[in-house]
Amino acid sequence: MRGETEKKKIKRRLLELLRGKKVIKTGSFILSSGKKSNYYVDIKNAITDPRILDLIAELIKIEITGAKIDKIAGPALGAVPIATAVSLKTKKPLVIIRKEKKEYGTSKLIEGNIKEGDQVAIVEDVTTTGKSLLRAIKVIEKNGGRVKRVFVIVDREEGAQENLQREGFILEPLFSISQVK
Repeated sequence: MRGETEKKKIKRRLLELLRGKKVIKTGSFILSSGKKSNYYVDIKNAITDPRILDLIAELIKIEITGAKIDKIAGPALGAVPIATAVSLKTKKPLVIIRKEKKEYGTSKLIEGNIKEGDQVAIVEDVTTTGKSLLRAIKVIEKNGGRVKRVFVIVDREEGAQENLQREGFILEPLFSISQVK
């Protein structure tokens, strides 16, 4: 397992890049949780930068090395590039969770294959209350997977950790909002 100093170095560089991309926008925003906020965490813009995706994937790879993880999952849309980068870095298959079931073709809610008992690490870009993460976790578990690790790039520190913990999951943020601001 890699040393804490290497992890700290990667996190420091990632934080520099996130700040350089000005991921925190101020103004008046409605979040996916429905809450009003005077700031927005624009991770979607940041994850279009391959250097940022590479560092995120490297950090998550370090965290799951040695753990029995069979699949990497991410809810659409923001987490898909992140989950893809982690999948490529770890050589673990990717699972994409749709926001809603397709009304055409195969009518899937999940893209990728989950077998009964698969151990899954799920990633998300930003979380406020954890509602979308909990929804994604339920989809994975309804399809036979077992969510073992839950990562988020930025936790807005507005209840997600507590809400996930109540359901038996530990949220592992790479950064809290107070670190990014």
